[in-house]
Amino acid sequence: MDTRLIMWIHPFMQTVATIAGFAAMYWGFRRFQMLHLKQKVLFPWKSHVRWGTVALLLWAVGLGVGLFAAHAGWGSILLTQVHYMVAFAVAPLCVTAYATGYVMDKYKKKRTVLNVVHGLNNLLLCLLICIQVVTGVWVIKVFLMY
Repeated sequence: MDTRLIMWIHPFMQTVATIAGFAAMYWGFRRFQMLHLKQKVLFPWKSHVRWGTVALLLWAVGLGVGLFAAHAGWGSILLTQVHYMVAFAVAPLCVTAYATGYVMDKYKKKRTVLNVVHGLNNLLLCLLICIQVVTGVWVIKVFLMY
C-alpha cells in the first residue's frame, strides 16, 4: 500500500473519532447539568457510552496508524513535533476514559468521585484533541500537501 494513502487514513480516522468524541462530551455535559447543576435535561446514557467508546477506540487505533504512517513515510515520528508529543499525552487519557466509563456503565450506582474523575479526564482529553486538530492541520499542510 502506498505510504501517502496510509498517511491520509490517519487524519480521516481522527476526524471521525473527534466528531464522535465531542458528541459524547456534549452528552456528558448534559449529565453534569443533570447531576451537579440540578437542571432538568435528558441524558442519553446509551448514546453517550456508544459514541464515547467509538471515539476512544478510534483515537487509540488512530494513534497507532499515525505512528506507523510517520515512520513508514518519513522514517521518524519526531518531525511532527507538538503533534506527536500531545498524542502521547492523549493515550493514557483514552485508557483512563475507557476504564472509568466501563466501570460506571457495567456497575451502575450513585457515585461521588468516579464520575467526576471521568468527566475531568475527558474534558482534558477533548482540550488536547483540540490541540491535535490544530497541529494536525499543520502536519497536513507541511507534509502531505507538498
